[in-house]
Amino acid sequence: MADLDSISEPAAPPRVTREEVIAKCDYFTRVHLWPLRAILDPDSWLRNFRTGEVDHAVHLLNAFLYFHRDLVVEMFASSIQALSRRTFKNGDSFITAISSWQMFFDRTIVVPVAGDRDNPSDSGFSFARIARQNLGFKEEQILSPKDALSELAKGPRPVIFVDDFVGTGNQFTGTWFREFTTSSGTKTTFSTIAGVRGMRFFYCPVLCTKDGLDEIALQCPTVELNPAHVLDDEYSALNPNSRVWPKHLRASALDFLESVSKRAGIPDTDGGSPDDWRGYEKKGLNLAILDTIPDATLGLLRWRQDGWSPLMVKS
Repeated sequence: MADLDSISEPAAPPRVTREEVIAKCDYFTRVHLWPLRAILDPDSWLRNFRTGEVDHAVHLLNAFLYFHRDLVVEMFASSIQALSRRTFKNGDSFITAISSWQMFFDRTIVVPVAGDRDNPSDSGFSFARIARQNLGFKEEQILSPKDALSELAKGPRPVIFVDDFVGTGNQFTGTWFREFTTSSGTKTTFSTIAGVRGMRFFYCPVLCTKDGLDEIALQCPTVELNPAHVLDDEYSALNPNSRVWPKHLRASALDFLESVSKRAGIPDTDGGSPDDWRGYEKKGLNLAILDTIPDATLGLLRWRQDGWSPLMVKS
């Protein structure tokens, strides 16, 4: 019988060799699960490390998560489609449920998350395009936050906010509380109109950290959150029980990350900068989505100064 400690401890990944990991990376590239080496280059990245650092680097690479387009589209679609369960009542017939979902779908406004200032490169805009091209929303249903508020002034409609990744939740709360000037010249916010009878707001990011989810739930309680996948604290390479490290490396993992980052010239801002060695807000994540490696990832993965070769070039 297993003892309680072994039951509660999260599963650690197995030990792997450099050759095994490089072979896996090569396979992922050949079958197009990973992008070309010009974007994601594990060989060059591993050459950054000294002999005593290679074991940690190999296992960090082995645990790296890359979400390619087909997977992201499927996850995004599942997040949107899961809202169908919220559009009908228990006891409704199948025909009634289908009709309710179709009515909801046709009336919905899809809004990219834009933060507290406009930035055309924000990932929310690309997901608005995916909503149109892959999920069947019409062009006129895809609206900027400003235009969405102008449309909602005419009467309540469901709103789905979309994005790829939620780290701290600041990007969404920035959109939620930001004041926009509508087409009528009125200034308002999503938070202000949230109390209007009939208004419903949903947020469907592909990936969301547990901290980001909790922050949005606290700051925006009227928003119905429905991420495709929630990343718990153990996805962080900084966590003592991280999913990244095998058992024999867990005790020394933080020292490895800090010392190598210092040698590479990656700053320590206590998580205050996107360039911080621990990642923005010290999230310490080990992943990339489409052509973007988020600020919440470890600095070692995306640093490209002083001769350091990044694993993935940051979009």
